[in-house]
Amino acid sequence: MTEQVASEQLASNLIPSRGPRQSASFKKILLVAGAILLVSVLVGLNIYRINNKDVEQVSVSRVNEKHLVEKVPASGNVVTNDRETVFSEVSGTVKNIRVQMGEKVTDGQVLMDLYIPNADQRLAEAKSQLASAESELYQARSGGLTAEEVSAQAAFAQAESTYKQDKDDLEREQALFKDGAVAQTELEKAQVDFDSSEAAYNKAQADLQRVQDGAPVYLQSLQASVDSARLQLELVKKQTAQQGLLSPRGGQVLSISVNQGDQISVNTPLLTIGNLASLSIRTDVPESEAGKIKVGQAAEISGNAFQGDKYQGKVTQVGLEVVTKTKKNQDVDTFLPVIVSVEGATRLLPGYNVDLEITTADSQALVVPIEALVVRDDEEDSVFIIKDGVARLTKVKTGISDGITMEIKEGVAKDDQVVTNPGKLQDGGKVRIK
Repeated sequence: MTEQVASEQLASNLIPSRGPRQSASFKKILLVAGAILLVSVLVGLNIYRINNKDVEQVSVSRVNEKHLVEKVPASGNVVTNDRETVFSEVSGTVKNIRVQMGEKVTDGQVLMDLYIPNADQRLAEAKSQLASAESELYQARSGGLTAEEVSAQAAFAQAESTYKQDKDDLEREQALFKDGAVAQTELEKAQVDFDSSEAAYNKAQADLQRVQDGAPVYLQSLQASVDSARLQLELVKKQTAQQGLLSPRGGQVLSISVNQGDQISVNTPLLTIGNLASLSIRTDVPESEAGKIKVGQAAEISGNAFQGDKYQGKVTQVGLEVVTKTKKNQDVDTFLPVIVSVEGATRLLPGYNVDLEITTADSQALVVPIEALVVRDDEEDSVFIIKDGVARLTKVKTGISDGITMEIKEGVAKDDQVVTNPGKLQDGGKVRIK
């Protein structure tokens, strides 16, 4: 206790005591120091505001090098390159369908049973018509006369006989008239009869000549009849054979268009057979991207029907004529048709809707974010490069893009800082990086 008291006394002796006059002087010193500090702070703030009055805060990105891949997106439909639709060649009824969709079939395999009314009767009639035509042609070639030729020959013989008789009668009447044995009227009657028979003779002779001259044409006509009858028989045979419809090729049954009991007519599609190992995608590329598409370019294939899987393809055909499509608002879009072949085994099926990404270019390049590009008043592409706190508008030459970054071929160097939110920033403007 005594030591604590002694310590307190010692401390009080070391601190000088202040009188009333000294205390007032000390307070004045504090007030003056505070005022000086406040003025200094205000002056500093004003200087800071003046120096930063025209400084704009910006976001930046450094120019870097990367492997850039440019892709054109598109969508299309899967088709099979190797397919054949089997059509009905007759009218009838589907009795039985012997195959199922997806089933593999061979050339000549029975696919369906069809009921064809009067098939056997029509076949017999076609055979009879061919036999009759062939018989008529054989007789004509063997020297037998046609009915027209027989009739022409008979008419000519009759006309010739009458002509000769009337000619003899006229010559006799002329001799008698010269001797005064007959009257003028009898001579005139003989002349009229002769003129009439001569005209008939000349006509009959011309008719016979016409028939004889037309014999080769007639033979050609008979041959044409035989050919026609033979073709008709082949057609009926083919139609009758469709009672057991045969596959025209090997492959898989892609679709069946009819059901058992359906009534069918000529050219009714029955089923489609194809080869799923050869698939393509038909797509339309917008006109704005069409110039980038070339045969041989790679394509990546994706779709909702096979989520998680991506397949590869290659551009095999590029159209030379654009197509137009009208939208609901009546605007017209222009596209270029493109075909992409599918490579390798896939889960794709004809008719699927798929998405494509066609690789049109790739390179190792200096790149900047697309939003860093500045195009004002139809000027050339530019970027703002920051140097010593100042934004310098610099013209650049652009290349390909992947939709996020843009290749810069000229105008920037690696690690340059470019403004990514140029907005209304002006060349030479002071900036501060956020």
